Amino acid sequence: MDKNIKQFAKYTSVASAVAGALLASNVALAQQSGADDVEVIAVSGIRSSLKASMDDKKNSGIVSDGIKAEDLGKFPDLNVAESLQRITGVSIDRSGGEGQSVTIRGFGPQFNTVLVNGRQMASETGGREFAFDSVAAETIVGADIFKTTTASMQEGGIGGTVSLITARPFDYQGFTAVASVKGMYESLSEETSPQFSGLVSNTFNDDTVGVLFSLTHAERDVQINQISTAGWRLLDTVGNRNETLFRNAYIPRNWDQIVDQQERTRTNANLVVQFAPSEDVTITLDGSISKFEVDSLVTDLASWFEPDRVTQGSIDAATGTLLTFNQQIGVSGNADTGDMLGSGNPASDFVSTTRNSRDVSNKAFGLNVDWEISDSLNAEFDISNSTAENDRAGRDRFNVVGIINNYDFDGTGSVPTVSHDGFGGGSLPDPSRSRLHYNEKGNQPTFEDEITEYKADFTYRSDSEVFTGAKFGIFRQEREKTAFQDFASQCAFCGYNEPAPNDVINFRPFTANNFFPGLIDTFYTYDGDAMVDYLASQGAPINPVRQNNGYSVNEEINALYADFTFEAELGDMPVYMNIGARYSQTSVNVFARQAFLSDIVPTADRTLFANRFEEPIDINGTADYSSLLPNVNVKFELTDDMVLRFAVYDSLTRPTMSEMAPSTVFNEPRRQNLTASGGNPGLEPFKSENWDISYEWYYGDASLFTFAVFNKEIEDFITTLTGEETYALSARTAPDFICSQDPLCSDPTFTTSEELFGVSEVFNVTRPSNGESASVTGFEIAVTHIFENGFGITANATVVDSTAELGADASQSFALEGLGDSQNLILFYETDTWQARIAYNNREGFLRQIDNGFNGEPINTDTFGQVDISASYDINETVTVFFEGINITEQELRQTGRFANQTYSIEDNGSRYAIGVRASF
Repeated sequence: MDKNIKQFAKYTSVASAVAGALLASNVALAQQSGADDVEVIAVSGIRSSLKASMDDKKNSGIVSDGIKAEDLGKFPDLNVAESLQRITGVSIDRSGGEGQSVTIRGFGPQFNTVLVNGRQMASETGGREFAFDSVAAETIVGADIFKTTTASMQEGGIGGTVSLITARPFDYQGFTAVASVKGMYESLSEETSPQFSGLVSNTFNDDTVGVLFSLTHAERDVQINQISTAGWRLLDTVGNRNETLFRNAYIPRNWDQIVDQQERTRTNANLVVQFAPSEDVTITLDGSISKFEVDSLVTDLASWFEPDRVTQGSIDAATGTLLTFNQQIGVSGNADTGDMLGSGNPASDFVSTTRNSRDVSNKAFGLNVDWEISDSLNAEFDISNSTAENDRAGRDRFNVVGIINNYDFDGTGSVPTVSHDGFGGGSLPDPSRSRLHYNEKGNQPTFEDEITEYKADFTYRSDSEVFTGAKFGIFRQEREKTAFQDFASQCAFCGYNEPAPNDVINFRPFTANNFFPGLIDTFYTYDGDAMVDYLASQGAPINPVRQNNGYSVNEEINALYADFTFEAELGDMPVYMNIGARYSQTSVNVFARQAFLSDIVPTADRTLFANRFEEPIDINGTADYSSLLPNVNVKFELTDDMVLRFAVYDSLTRPTMSEMAPSTVFNEPRRQNLTASGGNPGLEPFKSENWDISYEWYYGDASLFTFAVFNKEIEDFITTLTGEETYALSARTAPDFICSQDPLCSDPTFTTSEELFGVSEVFNVTRPSNGESASVTGFEIAVTHIFENGFGITANATVVDSTAELGADASQSFALEGLGDSQNLILFYETDTWQARIAYNNREGFLRQIDNGFNGEPINTDTFGQVDISASYDINETVTVFFEGINITEQELRQTGRFANQTYSIEDNGSRYAIGVRASF
């Protein structure tokens, strides 16, 4: 608590100096609105939307930016996140080509608080990030990004706070209705899908009762083309039973050519009822439900690489990265140790999986009472509850059928390739060579999340000449997130020993639409569900059962705050100041049901192994911490159209729920790939001390120039790193495979699990921990200019830098994920009936993950630039036709490992085009 008091004293001294200057002037100003008190402006069209956003920005007491709907039911983009990326300092991550999460000033989704009507929403994952692709853009009327903070704002976002506002019936007097219908064309799947939305609002009884209902439904037939590896391995030796070819070399673990065909369906419904029993009281009751389903079928030509199957290759001496190498039948083994059994023969694998599916349900309900107690005092009471669930436990399957085969990797070109013997030129290997291999069900956990919030906020308006008002209130949040997994795997047919029942599983050629040029686009696939049924008929059913690695995290936050506002003049310059502090206490209780390893059992050919577990035990943990977050915001109105802002404040970001889970997950074992991952219930939040300086010049009706500089000093940074942990294997018995099934079993080197693995094994375990510090500095520059001829331009750029950087040395393992520069350029044209816009968004390369979760190596994302277009024509005052294009240049998303020549993945989402009609009444 002493540290909190010292921090508060430091900020108070800054505030006192400014307050003293204000009081010395002894000149009162008309009261200005703060971040929460802005005028509601009806907008229509690009120019009006920009002007409304600029008015909000100018009137705000803190550094902020925002977007307003151009008209009711007409947000600027198909997806809310796509619109937010146009804001200075904001970039996004995508899923299936749709914006899914936001990064603010280089801080990724977990560092940003997203509020819907002032409330935090439950999330479908193990983290705290908000999934924007589960929300219909048609229901949003405004979105604000708050980059600094006040005491009245909910804590949790070091990067910033995103505030989404949905429509309310009292915002629209009388009857209002909006409807739209459109068709969405996907360039890769070459399919067109329907989407529609409708909103009806009305007020009754002399506008004292209002009801608003909205419904949206969207479908997409998506195809995602991707080539990827699960990671690059740094190995002591690469070679075969006859010769060691390379030492200390990087080799990809595998290489997959993926076609992910998805059917995406999103349905949202919202109901809002408002009642004003008197002029002083407004009661709002609202509820929303949404369903977002992604039915994914992945068809994959896969290659698994082992270092002891290489007979030739080439290496980049500077990075130790293998540029070319082969995988050869009959050479597996280690020349240095004399191990002749090795990793077995390579196979061209045909994978069928539904792992990328989602089944997300969201519900949210809230009650808000706004009471104007007197001319000087307002009270607002709010109760809300939201739930989210991604129900996938035990439902997704993963199947592998393969053909023992030779193949070659070539990473010298811009797109790495793997050439398989017998593929290409319209030919395929003989299907009778297909063999059964690995099968599992239940690859994904089910996440359930529930948040309940209680708030009481009071606003006091003073008639003093300098002290203009105060805000104070209390807040409580109760949150519970659970995760559990139903899983089963069977290896009765692992090892490519059993011929595949081609007729039963419909084993057939598959050709990928619009796949990467120069790569194999025709290979085999089959019916994975029929495979599961066949296994059951052969006495090897896959029956998922509840795993003993689930967890539950209960978090309680209690907070209270107070802030004060002052206004005066310094000379002829109006000055506004806000000073406040927010105090919060956080209590965390975690629970997990954990089973630890007792044995690792090999298959006959030792290419795969299976985990065996002890009886489960219960694990419990607790954590408690408190935080005092002071803030000072000062706004100088240099002239009628120029504003200078200064802010100094503390902020925090809590660890994600999954990071606090005490359970450990042991992954599928291989001889050179013993990995696991787990959480840390003792984690404390990230803490940041920040300052901002911002200059704004409103030089025209809807024209603006801004420049901002910011700094963040972060302590207790949580990093997720991979380290070695030793686990005792308690169940060591007789030989675990039958020698007669293995032609190499006459070699006495390996005959039992104990001889393969020993009585204890070292695992590479990924866990989060506190401890690092980082400094982030940056600046933002933006301009919006409207010409008299109807044309306009918006351009902005964000440049960020950090003291934490990831170097080429593998031991240097701390850097900030998501930190990178970004730029936007938007050109638009608007007349009374026509609107047209072209937008270019560019995100410079950044560190995607500091640890890939496999072997501690990083994942980097290359620079990505996307071009979107839109146009509309107003047939009359009621009906508008429109056209939209997303990623029209079909930019591909590329990721690399530690070095640029270590391609990690290339993803092609193609482009999307929509044409539709919108009507308003």
